Parts: sequence; C-alpha cells; structure tokens
Amino acid sequence: MVAKILGIVGSPRKKGASATMIDTALASAKETGAEIERLDLVDYNVKNCTGCDACLKPPNECPLSKDDDYLKIEQKVIGANAIILAAPSYFSGVPVLTQNFIDRSRPMKMAKYKLQDKIFAAMGASGLRQGGGERIVDQLNAFALTQGMVVVGGLGHPVIEMNSPIATLQGEDLKAFRKPGEDQLANAIAKGLGKRVGNLIAKLIK
Repeated sequence: MVAKILGIVGSPRKKGASATMIDTALASAKETGAEIERLDLVDYNVKNCTGCDACLKPPNECPLSKDDDYLKIEQKVIGANAIILAAPSYFSGVPVLTQNFIDRSRPMKMAKYKLQDKIFAAMGASGLRQGGGERIVDQLNAFALTQGMVVVGGLGHPVIEMNSPIATLQGEDLKAFRKPGEDQLANAIAKGLGKRVGNLIAKLIK
C-alpha cells in the first residue's frame, strides 16, 4: 500500500513562500516512497460558511457544496493518509481562502470525524521575521486537533531548528528582504518535516 500525502497551499500566491515550503516538503516525502499531490486552494471556488448549522444534522452536508468546489477538496483530503498545510500570515491570521477551507471542513467532523487519525503537519510564512508566523502554525494545528488528526512536527537540530517551518521574507538587516524560497532555514525544516511525515505514514500503513 502506497502512502498518499496531500500538500495544501493556503496562499493565493502559487509561487510564494508557502508554496515553496510545500514543494520542498512533498519532494522530501516522495523520497520515502510516498505518493504526493499538491493542492492550491486558490484554484477552487469555495463559498463562505454562513453558520446555518445544517451540517450538524444527518446527513451532515453543507448546502453550499451544491454550488461550489468544496467537495472536490474534501475528496482529496479524505483520500490522503497525511496532510501538510502551509499558509501565510495576513494581518496576524490566515488568508480568507484558508479560513474558508477550515470553516467549511466542519461537516467532516460532524460526520463522525472523517479525518480522524490522519497525520497533519503545519507550516507558516510571514513577510516580517516577527510577522505572526507562529500564530499561523498554532491556528492550523488547532484546526487539525479539532478534526481529530494527529499533529506532528519535524525532528531537525534540537537547538536551531523549530519543529514547524516558518518562512519569512525579511533578512537579517532591518530593510533587507529576500524572495520567496530563499529562507534556507525554513526550507531545511520543511525538508525534514516532509521526510518525517513520509516515514511515519510508511510505518502506519504496513
């Protein structure tokens, strides 16, 4: 049985820092023998949750799914053994397309935790070095825990590498900035995280 790992880009920028980390993590996971797929939320039309609570009752379906693309995303998420989700900090919170994805995932929980026990890993990005990337990771992990997923982090250098990669565009100098993908530390952590996710799934599906 081949492990399936889905990398979700929660940024509207397909070549931004979040996308770079997803590509890095997926490439590393692929080296463990996993089957990988990248999903860009910006490619899908997902309507805002209106709080109607229809999903609380059987058949636990969202009425908005009849007219948008959420079920296409849901099918890929449910079919994966592991999910790696990366999002940037937009004014101290995830972008609206990522929030829509999280909000609309509620039916999967209400239908007896369809995502339970899937491996989940979060990655964040911010323009400034102290631009809220940690809060993004916390927000994404809270989503995973609410869905009953198993949250994991990387196991890089115990002193200089965080468990969840957070890419920033700000360099060492106050007014120095770099292009997406040039944060070497974030890329190294993302690589290690992808490898760990791949190896964990390989053990679990034996």
